[in-house]
Amino acid sequence: MTSGALPRLEAPAWLRRMLRPIAIPTDWTRVVAAAVGVGAPQVVGLLTGRTDEAVLASVGALCASFSDVTGSYRFRLRRLAIAVVLGAIGFAAGALAPDPLWAVVAVLAVSVPSVLASRLGELWSSGGAHMLTFCVVATGQRSPVLALHEQVAWFLAGELLVLALAAATWPVRGTAPARDAVAEIFTAILRMFGPGETITARQRLTKALDTAHDVLIGGASMSRSRVRDRLHLIYLRATPVVEAAVSVAHAGITPPLRTREALAELARCVRTGELPPRFQPGPTDSALVRALDEGIAALVDAFRDAKLAPAPGGQRKRLSIGATTWWQVLRMLLCLALAEGFALLAGLEQGYWIALTVALVLRPNSGSVFARTVLRALGTILGVLVAWALLALLPPGWWLVPFIVALAGKLPVALSRHYGLFSAVVTALVLLQMSQQAQFYPAARLVDTFVGCAIVLVVGFLLRGVRGGPSLRDGVADAVESVADYLSRSLSGAEHGRPALRRRTYRQLADLRSRLQQLLMSPDRHAEAEAWWPTIAVLERVVDAATEQAVRAGDSDLQQAQRLVSTMRTVNRRLRADPEVRPDSLHAEIDAIYHHMAAR
Repeated sequence: MTSGALPRLEAPAWLRRMLRPIAIPTDWTRVVAAAVGVGAPQVVGLLTGRTDEAVLASVGALCASFSDVTGSYRFRLRRLAIAVVLGAIGFAAGALAPDPLWAVVAVLAVSVPSVLASRLGELWSSGGAHMLTFCVVATGQRSPVLALHEQVAWFLAGELLVLALAAATWPVRGTAPARDAVAEIFTAILRMFGPGETITARQRLTKALDTAHDVLIGGASMSRSRVRDRLHLIYLRATPVVEAAVSVAHAGITPPLRTREALAELARCVRTGELPPRFQPGPTDSALVRALDEGIAALVDAFRDAKLAPAPGGQRKRLSIGATTWWQVLRMLLCLALAEGFALLAGLEQGYWIALTVALVLRPNSGSVFARTVLRALGTILGVLVAWALLALLPPGWWLVPFIVALAGKLPVALSRHYGLFSAVVTALVLLQMSQQAQFYPAARLVDTFVGCAIVLVVGFLLRGVRGGPSLRDGVADAVESVADYLSRSLSGAEHGRPALRRRTYRQLADLRSRLQQLLMSPDRHAEAEAWWPTIAVLERVVDAATEQAVRAGDSDLQQAQRLVSTMRTVNRRLRADPEVRPDSLHAEIDAIYHHMAAR
């Protein structure tokens, strides 16, 4: 650096990752459903003069819009239906509270099943979060002119409107952005073998890899599911294919037609979810092409095995509740109690915003609490400024409707791309909705949000040492040991104690998965959590396969079973004895155990 030059300041990698939106395509079906669902009640309310009913229906549409995600048509409707039912139950519980003290009791009571629902999988986790969120909303948005049953009915009507709009998207349903992002890797590889500049095609491949990584891993609001785990596995297994393809393109070699067709078919199957056909490497004089063919064959085999693998317990959801889950319940109860207590002691007219912030930030299975807290605060500042500017320039009523519709349409895009943007959009949208009832207090909302974020930071981070517990590596080692014990009992045909051991093993894996989800965007733990994630997924598949073998009594090979258990215990010893052992090498060994079991 020359004399007098200013040092270059650069944000740390974890901060850049946290602030960077995810570049995924816009799902226009969700945009239309949210815009019409939230905006139509506002228009009808202004036309008829029934503002209270319109606001309640609009808030109900907002609840359903939070749960509307891009994905398969069936998954989308199931997720929405669960959110509609649980959201209405939560809203009714909050609206039933006759006074502020009972409102606190209602919120705390609903928070327990809300957190426990996160252990039932992605669908119920989303519905449970909305049950708590809109229970809090109902405690602060009571209508003075409508009876309880009318308030719940109008809220439910708004939810059902969005559900009906989503159901009407059958002719134009699209594939999930996560599928498109992973499929684009193989499309970009094909471009390297076509006409054009190789360097430009290589840059496109790098961008495709970065985008797939961001969609699968990045984003504080991204939830986890079995489909996403499968796509993540394909993304990891694509590395040998990518490296071989780059070498082939750099050498100026055009791979044979069968190789290019296999890549195109692989991309198509990733997008559609179909099962790719087996690929057999053909004869070739090029070692580079041979490596590419072998990488494709291994990837296709992994794709097929992951696609055909049964869901845990034969598609049944288990309520796996362990120490981590109860810690989340305790943390949620403590933070909500502090939020509600502060609002009562301070005599805040609409202090429910503090509890609402806590409920949104501490939502289980939604990434790092630290990242969500920071992004929630930044998004609220931006959202309040936008709403404040609009209301300073425009009077309430018809002039605000276009902006309410526009913000509602932006909601699904922001929800998928970045939690901070989502917080800004939803804050501005809710404040504009409230202004239709002359209840706009932007400065107070800003203060309430900061108080809620401060409560989460104090309880969730400054007191996190109280919880203690093993390190992440030790937690994985404990899980491997439990899986090895269950494997030994299941494959030997022993029935005594096996169901209890299975439940304990699933609880342990559920706790570890929940912990990883919380660390995925922590400033100092993201890379570690990301490295261990595939190992947890394959351990769950090993337990599933062992359960299947135990059910098929009399079809066991004791000698092979002993070898598999011995290998699993060796993995556990390596994990405990060697702090330098890499997660990917352990994952490969456990994956091999699973494939041996699946092939039996």
